[in-house]
Amino acid sequence: MTKPTSMTELEAVNVLLTTIGEAPVNTLTGNQVTDVTIANQVLTEVSREVQAQGWHFNTEDKVVLSRNEFNQIVIPADVARIDTPDFNTVERDGKLFDLTARSLEFQASVEATIVYYRDFLALPDTAKRYITTRAARIFSDRMLNSETISKMVRIDEQRALTDLKEFEGDTADFNMMDNYSVSRVMNRGNNRRMI
Repeated sequence: MTKPTSMTELEAVNVLLTTIGEAPVNTLTGNQVTDVTIANQVLTEVSREVQAQGWHFNTEDKVVLSRNEFNQIVIPADVARIDTPDFNTVERDGKLFDLTARSLEFQASVEATIVYYRDFLALPDTAKRYITTRAARIFSDRMLNSETISKMVRIDEQRALTDLKEFEGDTADFNMMDNYSVSRVMNRGNNRRMI
């Protein structure tokens, strides 16, 4: 028996194909039949959707974004979401736009929390499994519209989501005291004692 390794994009596409009863393929390059192309597109679509939610493995805090020669901040193409705690900003034409100043120009670098799109191979296995099972359900629904297959794959999808959320809880080191609402309630008694 060979030692298991992390799931590849080819293996994920083959999971989608076998869900609808198609034979697996050996490569994703070159001319492919329609089912392979659609399976790959659905996998990419679901990967974007899941990653855009923002998980510990693809979110970075305190990223410094520098201005270009026009004092504008260009947002990298692999950014799914961006939040600037010190500014009220949105994305406009691939650049950061300050809603308060109503300007694309910034006077200094900006610190942001960024959710990045990651390559499928760079994702943790629990994320790959959830993305693959979710994509398999969507793919089978679009290709076959079989209630029986959809129900079976939906059970796998729910298990994979549970595993991903558990992985997120284990690796993200969440602390209820980091949440303002919780810490305010927890510290309420301490504030009264000081008075």
